[in-house]
Amino acid sequence: MKKFLVLAFLVLCITAKKHHKSEDEGSTEQTDPMVQCLSQNCMNEAFGCFFDEECGKTMEACDAEHGENMNMENLASCTSNNELASAFANCMQTNCASFEQVMRFFNRRK
Repeated sequence: MKKFLVLAFLVLCITAKKHHKSEDEGSTEQTDPMVQCLSQNCMNEAFGCFFDEECGKTMEACDAEHGENMNMENLASCTSNNELASAFANCMQTNCASFEQVMRFFNRRK
């Protein structure tokens, strides 16, 4: 789950950088589909979870419980006791249909 929070933080940094660039500098496109999905669909949920200590603890507990066997169903189940974590998981499940496949791909590359 730390990966999710790090990813959310990365998205926040990229978004902030884009907003602070002047128009004549041009812009860089994000090519990571996971980051694109989160930035386009789940930014509010990521912000909420990133800055909430209980949400972070819930995500860490999910990671400890499921580790590399994490999938969207497990994530939704283990975050159900925390409103912010659950909202983040539901947003990913609803909007990022390929997210689970991407997670498996990155887990294999370790």
